[in-house]
Amino acid sequence: MRKNRSFHRLIMALLLLGVALFAMVPLASASSVTITYYTIASNDPDANHLSFGTVDNEVQNHLGPNGLPILNTPAFGCTSNCFALNGPGFGTATSLDASGEITYWDPALNPYVTKTGTATVALPFSAPSNFFPPSGTGTQDGGPNGYQAAVLSGNLTVPANTTETISFNIGADDMAFAFLNGQVVCDLGGVHGSTAGTCTTAQVSSGTYPLEVFFVDINQVQSGLTFGLETSNIVTTPTTTPEPCTLVLLGSFLGIGGLLRRRK
Repeated sequence: MRKNRSFHRLIMALLLLGVALFAMVPLASASSVTITYYTIASNDPDANHLSFGTVDNEVQNHLGPNGLPILNTPAFGCTSNCFALNGPGFGTATSLDASGEITYWDPALNPYVTKTGTATVALPFSAPSNFFPPSGTGTQDGGPNGYQAAVLSGNLTVPANTTETISFNIGADDMAFAFLNGQVVCDLGGVHGSTAGTCTTAQVSSGTYPLEVFFVDINQVQSGLTFGLETSNIVTTPTTTPEPCTLVLLGSFLGIGGLLRRRK
């Protein structure tokens, strides 16, 4: 009997410790997203060679088969209001795939791109300048450092029996494209200094929708990204997996459950 009581006290102590540790795990806020960082090698064929200017029609209004923005040119299906900056644009064998998708956010499709990390960040996201590789922590772009690219991704949830009007805002040096449920809501194309982009207002009924923001700096000498949305009653959550310590705790609790079963 005495041994059984000692054993149960041990189990209770471990459970209380697990609860305390779980409480210490940082939880994402209601307005947060996952950021995935990429570095583009400085010898990428399009780096520092794209045409200058600011446009709001660089990408098509839907994502491609690999979940990436599609260049809005006649070669890839555009029939009106097509992207056509003077001078060189995307078009090398590496910056675009066969579907016209811009590949700066997929190392599997672009050999000049390297994924460097992920994190959870709050909205609005604000890195208006000095957003340099690696992972936004560097001191300059170009040269041995390469160029910064990133994707903000999350799930936007509208409560049941409601319809929300969402206003987006975006700014970047150089390009940034925002998509809600696979449809473009912000298109800030071209190579330029820090500039505000063109965004639409979306009316969204109850449900959960993927939100993705694609950013790339592909020209010296500056780099920056800002993004936010204005609405009420919605929740924006990251797309990350559980924190490592959460997984460890889960494993501990499963182990405790096994001990209890064996004890019985």
